[in-house]
Amino acid sequence: MRKTAFIGGDAMQAGKGKAMFEQVEDYPVDPIMIGAEYFAQDPRTDKLNLTVGVYQDEGGQTPVLKAVKQAEQRLVDTQTSKSYLALTGDADYCRVLGHEIMGDAFDDSWVSAQTAGGAVALRVMSDLLAQMPKPPTVWLQTPTYGNYVPILMAARAQFAHLPYYDPLRREITFDQMLDGLKAANSGDAFLMQGVCHNPTGADMTPQQFDAVLDVLEARGIIPWIDLAYLGFAQSWDADCAMARKIAARFPVCILCITLSKTFGIYRDRAGALFVKTGARERDRVHRAVSAIVRSGASHAPDHGASVVRTILQDAGLKRLWLDELEQMRARVFGVRQQIANTERTLLGTDKLAYIAEQSGMFSLLPLTEVQEDALTRDHGIHVVKGGRVNVARLGPNDIAKLIRAISDITTPK
Repeated sequence: MRKTAFIGGDAMQAGKGKAMFEQVEDYPVDPIMIGAEYFAQDPRTDKLNLTVGVYQDEGGQTPVLKAVKQAEQRLVDTQTSKSYLALTGDADYCRVLGHEIMGDAFDDSWVSAQTAGGAVALRVMSDLLAQMPKPPTVWLQTPTYGNYVPILMAARAQFAHLPYYDPLRREITFDQMLDGLKAANSGDAFLMQGVCHNPTGADMTPQQFDAVLDVLEARGIIPWIDLAYLGFAQSWDADCAMARKIAARFPVCILCITLSKTFGIYRDRAGALFVKTGARERDRVHRAVSAIVRSGASHAPDHGASVVRTILQDAGLKRLWLDELEQMRARVFGVRQQIANTERTLLGTDKLAYIAEQSGMFSLLPLTEVQEDALTRDHGIHVVKGGRVNVARLGPNDIAKLIRAISDITTPK
């Protein structure tokens, strides 16, 4: 009897399991992943992949920096344990990184957490905001980083959009963005990027940034800055200026950091969350962050963070890293100049000249959806939906190919 009952119950449970997974709906897929899949399926040998957001050198490689290699060897020689750290990670890493980015505006009163890249920092903060008794609205620049909306939706956080950039006119819609902020309430958050805006490559001028901060301060809106490409615009120190302004000026603010690009440690997932709040709220915010981390990522991976901490605490390694970071920045800057110069030489036009004025790895091509499809179909050039391209993936022989292809699909037949 027992055996029969067990088999019958097991079969019944199996049937329920099948019914359960039949209810799974299609999830939206990241356009970058879709682009990578289409590229893999393209049988052409001369195809060009401008989708994935990683730095590449002229040889098409994503190198391991020498400073990173040396720091890793030092860790191999000296690290004595792989035991868990606190839920908020390595306090020394957070302290060193906080001072590096925010200077004297950072101290021990901040709530800090080592995270598995910037995405986890964004998710932890999204969860925290969504769980508040009166959840604030997170205001987003449009277009903006493609993972913001999925992260906010997964956390069930409230969000709204503001116009930021017109890809066909190739310019920031600054006045419209400021006008849109009039709908924000005190206590809402404005999630903006620092330098090297993804996906547009178009950064606000210092004057525009100051004007945004004036509006945020006047309306009681919390600045939330996401920094993913420090060192790729002007320099490490110069690119931290926005964070330092916010940290020094606002009693409450949020910073999310990823160091994947800056140190070339993409798969090692080094990031951080920094929250500045009032003294009375600090302990509660710290406990909330710890609880959210525990229920999700639990403990952050430490290898990448330990590499970063080792480099930043050693003067020689830091100089070597800054030199290598400048080489990466200079290559991306040079590719942007080559795009503009090659177009003038080949076609005598300046349709892509705006790319030379932008910063970071990404730009949006001024293409309609039909033209974007033609770029891939007719020329084997794969871009992220919306026209985003990673200029760092362009080799010396790719630029002319791209320019001729854009000219072909945009010239009336």
